[in-house]
Amino acid sequence: MAATHAAKELIWLRHLKGDLSTPITDATTLFCDNQAALRLAEADNYHARTKHIDVRYHYICDVVAGGKVSLIYCPTDDMTADILTKALPRWKVAQHSLALGLGRPCGGVMDSGEAGAPVVVQHQVLRSRL
Repeated sequence: MAATHAAKELIWLRHLKGDLSTPITDATTLFCDNQAALRLAEADNYHARTKHIDVRYHYICDVVAGGKVSLIYCPTDDMTADILTKALPRWKVAQHSLALGLGRPCGGVMDSGEAGAPVVVQHQVLRSRL
């Protein structure tokens, strides 16, 4: 269900970018941490145990088959978006902050969870790509 909602937003953003500038012709990558959802979206392997899935969630199959979205598996530990949706330990927050290009807050101290071993976080400047 989450991949379908993400695909709907992705298609809308593709149309918006196409209206503002050059249309996107390549498939847009969507990362997913659910291997079963990936298999259902990429292959036509529906059976009795998947018949409860509502028709509106088959939309992801259509956009993958149409070449607009490319689904790629990303392990749960590597999901950077988790920093926005879950309570995480400090070391994981530091890891995902670096992956997003965010620096450490001024005056803040982030520990790695081990006594006496601070996490080194480099300050980076975010640049707008618009």
